[in-house]
Amino acid sequence: MKTKKHGFVPSLDGRLEDRIVLNGSRAAAGIVVNLPGGEQRFVPKSAILTTRTYHDVLVNIHRATQQFGRTQGVQRNYDNLGRQLGAQLGRLPYARQDGLIDYVNGSLQFYSPAESRQLYSDIRSTAISYLSSKVFNGEAAIRKSSGHYFSDADIYGRHAAIYSSDQIG
Repeated sequence: MKTKKHGFVPSLDGRLEDRIVLNGSRAAAGIVVNLPGGEQRFVPKSAILTTRTYHDVLVNIHRATQQFGRTQGVQRNYDNLGRQLGAQLGRLPYARQDGLIDYVNGSLQFYSPAESRQLYSDIRSTAISYLSSKVFNGEAAIRKSSGHYFSDADIYGRHAAIYSSDQIG
């Protein structure tokens, strides 16, 4: 005769709203940032950009603009570039909702393949300005990843172009 192993049987003690469910996720995933003037804001996890992701975005945008620079500049090339840039810029917090992708893609028509270096420079400047505004207003945050990448200079150091809460204490 088989004996039944005793297993855990959940019991409903109290109302569902009163119980805590542990599932490995945090209830309030995000961080609280200090803004100039002492105000504090909660930044959700979806609006936290790591320096590694920022680095990857810049590298992939650079590759896309270099690839565009080797094309004939027909409409298909502009469409492909727009898709590639949209995929990368979409990794920045709120870029789709705020129209950053549409803004950049709408500007592509003003660049020829021979101007791919200037195009990359302009896209990077636009991304820096956009991120700086988001972080400064407490809508997004940047978290330092392990390792050091060239793009960290935009965020950390004396000549950082993107506001970082580390710079104002």
